[in-house]
Amino acid sequence: MDFYNFRVPLLILAALGKNVTFKTSITSTMDFLTISWNFNNGQNIESILTHLPSSGTINIEEKYASRISYNATTCEVQLGSLVMEDGGEYVLGIVTSKAKALTGQVDLEVLEPVTDVKISSSLPEAVEFNSTVVLTCSAKGSFTYKWFNGSVPLVLDGTHMKLNPTGNELIITEVRRTDLKGPIICIAENALESGKSAPFNLTVSYGPEKIITTQTPTDPFLKKGSNLTLTCSADSDPPAQFKWTFNGNDLLQQANITISNLEERHSGNYSCVANNVKTNRNVVSPVALVTVLEGLSGTNISSSTSLLIAGNSTVNLTCSAAAGKAETVEWLKDSKPLTPGDRVTLSVDKKTLTIVQVVKEDMGEYKCLLKNKVNKDEASYKMVINYGPENVKVKAKNAVKFEEAIDITCSAESVPPSMYAWKLNDTVMNFTQAIYVIEKARAADSGMYTCEALNPITGITTKTTHKLAVTEVGAVDEGLSGGAIAGIVIAVLVAVIIIGCIIKCKRKSGTDIPSPY
Repeated sequence: MDFYNFRVPLLILAALGKNVTFKTSITSTMDFLTISWNFNNGQNIESILTHLPSSGTINIEEKYASRISYNATTCEVQLGSLVMEDGGEYVLGIVTSKAKALTGQVDLEVLEPVTDVKISSSLPEAVEFNSTVVLTCSAKGSFTYKWFNGSVPLVLDGTHMKLNPTGNELIITEVRRTDLKGPIICIAENALESGKSAPFNLTVSYGPEKIITTQTPTDPFLKKGSNLTLTCSADSDPPAQFKWTFNGNDLLQQANITISNLEERHSGNYSCVANNVKTNRNVVSPVALVTVLEGLSGTNISSSTSLLIAGNSTVNLTCSAAAGKAETVEWLKDSKPLTPGDRVTLSVDKKTLTIVQVVKEDMGEYKCLLKNKVNKDEASYKMVINYGPENVKVKAKNAVKFEEAIDITCSAESVPPSMYAWKLNDTVMNFTQAIYVIEKARAADSGMYTCEALNPITGITTKTTHKLAVTEVGAVDEGLSGGAIAGIVIAVLVAVIIIGCIIKCKRKSGTDIPSPY
């Protein structure tokens, strides 16, 4: 409508206790005879003020006198401090100098300020999947409601999470632990202002679930005398209470247990039970099977006989532990795995090793290795085989010069070491050492030497011979045999005899023959 270039808004919203200004587009009142503001509350029409521009007279009604501020140039009115009764229709009436009436009106809606916004819950605590929670947002003033999870608007699905028609109740069915951890915030607002509730969190009890047990040490087989620690944990709010059971019977009501100095009686099934006092739910862990075994110790190898003679004796070596039960038995000889054969056999439990008619090659270090599921232990045994003498030999020169020194050495393979006896030309010599020493050889030292080696354990005697020649003439060719040397000696003797005979014959004939020397 055209009110002489005079316009006012159709609707103004203002807050209780605030000020409101009814503005116009008027810039001059020179052509106006009278100006009036009236208020229609829907039941009565009240005069607020009248203005006579020609005389400058402004008359404000008494009830508005302290609340009105009037601009005589623009005809604008400021009203405050607003009360709820100020809501209604405000009418501006103007009569021009040409007796033309102009009117304009505006509606004022007074809104209560938003205050005291808060959230309350139908339950002080909730149980996950069991409880339905209703959160109510309340406030003072005129407003509508909005719900946020932190800074993000709540996502409503209409089933699990929904609002009542007025929007002030948030209904959560079968509440989950994450539903109310936002924190939840309610905002109450109107067109002018808004108010926010304090952050709200509701404890949702859940669990126990995801129960986990640990065992230290982790081995299912534990050594007697060792320690065992069992721990239990689970996801739960409030924190779960724990108890351990042993073979179905209650053991201890705590999350962690330690059993020191384990014995066989501690073998069995261990499990943990977690309980939530709020949800009244229990969860049982998988069973931990623990077996306590005595460790192997004091392993020893015993022999059926301590005296072994090659080719004659049979021996049993038995391996046993002073404590603990062996599950596997392994034999080694000289650090290599022992392979059974025709003469070497093992008992069914492999604890006894039998060697029939031992030979010298059976001599060496035997080791027995015992194992079970918790440890291993071993023992060693050094086997001595009496044998020989074998490979009896004499080492010496075949011939030496007169008064030359010579060693005649006799050796033999034998356990224990052999005893020796000597003969010269079948005559027993008063000498029992392995080496016969001649410091100055004489012709009488020539002849056949016999060395006899005797093993005092096996009772076996083995002998060998050596021929020695001692000469007074020249050096001895060590490369000639005894027969060759004897031939040379005989030839020299024959030559001496022939020369002697020639000399004798010449003397008888009276002829002087010069000496060949």
